[in-house]
Amino acid sequence: MIDQKMRYAVEVRITHRKELENKLDQAVEGAIQQALKKPGCGVLVTRHDHQTFTVELSHDVPHGTISEVALYHPSESR
Repeated sequence: MIDQKMRYAVEVRITHRKELENKLDQAVEGAIQQALKKPGCGVLVTRHDHQTFTVELSHDVPHGTISEVALYHPSESR
């Protein structure tokens, strides 16, 4: 859940693998800029499926850190 005072969340949707790195890098850079304004929050990147990710600030991630969570694992979809 996102705390209303530090609300920053971006959904990244890709249609081609080659878009992944660029779009995620842009979203993470935006989150880093917001985290610098709100000490106490780190950046959490969540993979929901093969083409949907969320980049958000989180009090559960230490400031200055980027953490990744995969809710979707390609091997489970077979």
